[in-house]
Amino acid sequence: MKSLMLAVVTLFCLATTAQAAKFDTRFTYSTIETAHFAIHYHQGLEAAAQKAARLAEEAHEKLTHEFKWQPAEKTQVILIDDSDFTNGLAITIPYNTIYLQVVPPSLASTLGEYDDWMRTLITHEYAHILSADPARGYSKVTRTIFGKPLPWMDPIAVVMFLATAPPNTFMPRWWHEGMATWAETKYTGQGRGKGSYYDMIFRAAVAENNLPGVDQINGDVPFWPAGSLPYIYGYRLQRYIAETYGEDAAGKLTQAHAGRIPYTISAPAKRNFNGNSYRDVYEDMLVALRKEQSARIALLSQKPFTTLSRISDEGENLTYPRFSPDGSRIAFTRRDPHDHASVVVTDATGRHVLASFRRQFSDGSLSWSPDGKRIYFTQAEITCGFDLYQDLYVHDLDHDRTARLTEGERLGEVQLSPDGKLFAAVQSGTGSQNLVLFESGAGQEKPKPSPVTRYQVERVSAPRWAPDGRMLSYVRTDNYGRSSLMIYDIDRKSESVLISAGNSLAYPAWAPDGSVVYFISDETGVFNVFAYDLKARKSYQVSHLLTGALQPEPSPDGSRMLIAHYTSHGFRIATFNLERSAWSESRGPSLPLTRALPTSPASEPTAPEGATPVTAVTQAGTAQPTTVQTATSQTPALLPSASYTPLKTIAPRFWLPRFYADGEGVAIGAYTAGSDALGYHTYAVSGAYSDGRKRGYGSLIYQNDSFYPTFTLRAHNEPFLYGDLYQTGNDYYELNRGVSVEAAVPLNRLESRYRLRAGYELLDQKALSDVANDGTFHGVPVFQGRRDNLFAGIDFDDVLKYPYSISSEEGRRVSLLYRRFDKGFGSDINLSEYSAAWQEYLHLPIRQPGNQVLYLRLAGAFADGDLQYGQQAFQLGGAPSDLNPYPLRGYPLRSMTGKYVATGTIEYRAPIMYPLSGPGTVPAFAEKLHTALFVDAGQVWGGLRPFAADETRVGAGVELRADLTIGYWAKVTPALGFAHGFNKNGEDQIYFALYLGL
Repeated sequence: MKSLMLAVVTLFCLATTAQAAKFDTRFTYSTIETAHFAIHYHQGLEAAAQKAARLAEEAHEKLTHEFKWQPAEKTQVILIDDSDFTNGLAITIPYNTIYLQVVPPSLASTLGEYDDWMRTLITHEYAHILSADPARGYSKVTRTIFGKPLPWMDPIAVVMFLATAPPNTFMPRWWHEGMATWAETKYTGQGRGKGSYYDMIFRAAVAENNLPGVDQINGDVPFWPAGSLPYIYGYRLQRYIAETYGEDAAGKLTQAHAGRIPYTISAPAKRNFNGNSYRDVYEDMLVALRKEQSARIALLSQKPFTTLSRISDEGENLTYPRFSPDGSRIAFTRRDPHDHASVVVTDATGRHVLASFRRQFSDGSLSWSPDGKRIYFTQAEITCGFDLYQDLYVHDLDHDRTARLTEGERLGEVQLSPDGKLFAAVQSGTGSQNLVLFESGAGQEKPKPSPVTRYQVERVSAPRWAPDGRMLSYVRTDNYGRSSLMIYDIDRKSESVLISAGNSLAYPAWAPDGSVVYFISDETGVFNVFAYDLKARKSYQVSHLLTGALQPEPSPDGSRMLIAHYTSHGFRIATFNLERSAWSESRGPSLPLTRALPTSPASEPTAPEGATPVTAVTQAGTAQPTTVQTATSQTPALLPSASYTPLKTIAPRFWLPRFYADGEGVAIGAYTAGSDALGYHTYAVSGAYSDGRKRGYGSLIYQNDSFYPTFTLRAHNEPFLYGDLYQTGNDYYELNRGVSVEAAVPLNRLESRYRLRAGYELLDQKALSDVANDGTFHGVPVFQGRRDNLFAGIDFDDVLKYPYSISSEEGRRVSLLYRRFDKGFGSDINLSEYSAAWQEYLHLPIRQPGNQVLYLRLAGAFADGDLQYGQQAFQLGGAPSDLNPYPLRGYPLRSMTGKYVATGTIEYRAPIMYPLSGPGTVPAFAEKLHTALFVDAGQVWGGLRPFAADETRVGAGVELRADLTIGYWAKVTPALGFAHGFNKNGEDQIYFALYLGL
């Protein structure tokens, strides 16, 4: 789940900048109101919304008691089917909101083990709300006065935000995610803490002595399991706290921190942990974890482990191994924190890479063509400008070329039949996943999948063809903790249950002769390979592993098995020999069961919609009839719904003071902001009064995301400062009044983004500083009057960076903006302004150290007209910053001014070291230390400064940079630099810079 603080920052950005609409504008929303929630959902999610409403109220009853907190108003829950990948988001500022992407999670994710996936998500996210929202003591007073505020864009407002926002908002990520994951584990039959996946992670970490320190779950590490560390070890810490200091510890801690100043986390811990800090308790937890897992390792070690041979370990997460049809090659998906995800093809030994090609974010699955010349796979792309859906692609190995085969079909785990005529796939939609089939030779038309199953709000996964192409195996996972290995007969168009169990069953794969179906099961508490003999109707344990494995793949000759084998550093491709004599009908050694056993109420369907009774075979091998049971009187009545209205959530919920400087003291005022639950209408308003100038100031930003494009209205009446105008040493203040209307059209792809924008601005400028009778300010002509203008621009961005990157590593950013000031539409001047910037990132193919980058930047602007006023001039000089678009290191800030400006930078960037450490639970974490060698060049000209080649200024130097996480959430890059200017007015500079998002 995404972090709470990220959610706060995201919402704040929406209130201050024109962006793309948050949700697909084709969606039409309705609302179900319950006692404590408002469930908003779009067409197609009616069944999911009814279920979510009931589950939310169940969660409220349990969790409010646990966390000792009752929210003051209803929590808004938005269900959205805009992604093929499960996620959730909880926001407590300015009001409590939960966003849920309604799609069942995959077993390959840490969310994949559940009794009811929607219950797990709702419990997790509502635990976030109840642990972050409380107010006590001083925070209860500030909430009564100010509400739950968002910050404005000045330092004083940020300080006020820290003083008035819910204190628990600023707790570490491991605290938030640990609380929520612990709650989902306690209050659902499964939850991640009871699953075999988390236990596998803990067991491997202990076995390989690779447990993270508290500072590493406190910061942001690039290595496996990276962003999941706060969830995994935060959960384990909270579980240890509950077991050691009482089951009511979560509520006590939540309330204790809710009355503390942000970042002062030690006192509540010591008060509840017998004088121990969080750091002390974390170390105690690691001792307990080592003891627990060492006992489990000893239990599993009673029997020799299956002998594995490592096939490939270059990369971090290597998954979905697949033999080519002739067995001469192996393909798998590689995810590497140093580089782009890719599909890798090796020889049969795995030691020699024969080919590789890039792959975007995906489920990781692969399928060979029968002739071995092509690889089929799915990957995600932005569809209709908003939605992250997977489609089918094919890569031609002979020509090293990738083509897209479907558009917006939401396909996953696609497998091609042995004769190459038919695809089987999992299709997501409306909160459900189902098996579909479609022809491979559809000609010029995009193929349209035909549904085979029609399960509702359930997961279907891992279809695999039998060798003769007449049957398909796949796995159905219901919402009562049960997995079923299914067989679908292509000719008869019927399905049967091969195995049904209260543990995870996954990734079936057929033996080459079709006599056996291999699959993954955690029946022993470990993800092992099992086999089901179709003739004998018996299942066998094939592997005995210490850690676990996923995605088995038997070789075409049936002699060996490929697996994605888990290590504490991620998954690796390994192989073992398939010796039938080593298979065991008995199980074990087995770890103790931690999950609740599944139950299925009478109203729950046990077969696809419209299906006839079929035959089920249990693990004991006994045939049993499976019947469809219709809804009974136990089926809950439908809750009433109504069309969505923004009016219930759009009113402002907070205010904070705001201060202006206007050259005659300080103007004092206030601001507020608001947005409806769906983000269709977002606004920010401020106002202030200056006693020194006896005038008021104010501003308004309104953004409408109901349509495509986004419309933004801005209005302002505020003082504006021109610091050190024209390098005279004098600050010039003017009253800047205006209204602008803008339309922005995003054209998004997953790895590239365009943004087109255009608008009209009414702008009036009037001096606040004293101006001479001749219209000059200390000899500099200043403009007063109307500067109404039309503007249009385009931005493009396809830059990429990876977890170990020290900056963006590849791609470019391009920005173009044009403004036209014309007396014909109200302006007092005729002038055209053009500005452009081009940034290029070039990855250097140097392995040690890796992630080296060559950065190039060109930027310039010119005014085509009579430029005669100081406010209109372009300025050059100083270190880079968001407020200095034309930097030139080695020269004083804004030391050169003119009508035209051109700058260029070349910068070599290289990592020095990766500290990946911090002082315990202190809100500071050092990720990376790196350096940059740079050369800047630039010139301004025009007016009294004609262009001359020898007037070009050149500076060079070096910067030492550090990537830090401060306050547990904010990622910044401070830099200490030295620069030397080689030309006129050049100087030696030692300076400090702060970068955000290099």
